[in-house]
Amino acid sequence: MSSFVRIGTSPGEIIGIASRISARGDDLTAAVTAHNQAIVEHENHPKTFPSDQFTDGFTKEYEKPVDASDGNTHPANEAVRQGAAYCGRKLTEIGEFVNRAMVNYEVTDQQSGADIARTDV
Repeated sequence: MSSFVRIGTSPGEIIGIASRISARGDDLTAAVTAHNQAIVEHENHPKTFPSDQFTDGFTKEYEKPVDASDGNTHPANEAVRQGAAYCGRKLTEIGEFVNRAMVNYEVTDQQSGADIARTDV
């Protein structure tokens, strides 16, 4: 049984969209990296979480072990930073994957068209 792909627009347009998605992933990764570095700097400052009736309970939850995007257990604050970075990387990967898929689709479509044109029917 054959299955066909129906594309409602041109592969070139989809490649352009995929390239923009990948670029947005790169932008997100850069932004998250900068924010994560700033967060770590603030967290490591001794006056950020002074031990008192308010911060003791907060830091207990803030540093509570949770499952992270890498499949391991990390403190919650670190897991959130990892998750944000993961989103940027995945967005880039999705854009690159779609881009490659559409290039392969276009090449296969052109080759198939050439093969059909050469047949003696």
